[in-house]
Amino acid sequence: MPDNTDTESDAEGVDVRDERPGEAPAGLSSFRIATYNVHSCVGIDAKFAPSRIAAVVKALEADVVGLQEVGWHHRGEVGLDQFEYLSRETGMKAWPGPTKHHERAHYGNALLSRLPVLEVRPMDLSLPHREPRGAIDADIQVGDKVVRVIVAHLGLDPWERNAQITRVLHTIERGPERPTVFMGDLNEWRPRSPRIKRLMHSFADCAAPRSFHVRMPTLRLDRIFVSEGLVLSNYDVVKTVLTKRASDHLPVRATVALKN
Repeated sequence: MPDNTDTESDAEGVDVRDERPGEAPAGLSSFRIATYNVHSCVGIDAKFAPSRIAAVVKALEADVVGLQEVGWHHRGEVGLDQFEYLSRETGMKAWPGPTKHHERAHYGNALLSRLPVLEVRPMDLSLPHREPRGAIDADIQVGDKVVRVIVAHLGLDPWERNAQITRVLHTIERGPERPTVFMGDLNEWRPRSPRIKRLMHSFADCAAPRSFHVRMPTLRLDRIFVSEGLVLSNYDVVKTVLTKRASDHLPVRATVALKN
């Protein structure tokens, strides 16, 4: 039987493959970016091993990394500041975006960057009677331009994700016009859902390889969207012995170039 993986289409007929090979266009500034749900540093072997997550992040060789499920709540080692630990062990500066921060939990998103971060704004995506959710909204210096990077972890219910996507898009529209990356664990199981269609109307391109579950990746939960003004030069889902053990998600990595 023919293998149709490389020709699969997402919402609106957009080509979505598990990888896109290629180089950044000559003469354009570019940076490498990644998104990774780290499952509180608890692997599929049920072992709490933040050193494995740090090793995965370092091996990505990314300039900017968005993380989800950083920290402890019902799993992970109580009291260990995973945000600080991952910053120290990767050599990248960290901006925490906790959605749970009290005596029983310290948990949420994180932004790691080797590039200058000019400003960071928390974005509350929480809805009544649902798990607290949020995003990190950052302005990052790339060459002589500023790129907006939003790292998010969306909810489990379709109505919840629809409201959260509306909030993200409205926040982008109200801000200054600049190249934008929106990435994270979007929890969107249906590749042609109305929510993915909305995002594809608002962004120019998307990396959405199959990243979940690591035992048999079939779902495109972890995505990287880029706006006009940016070129998604290449992307892949990182499959190694370590990434298949360190978390229940695989990291998604991309090279993004800035148009002149």
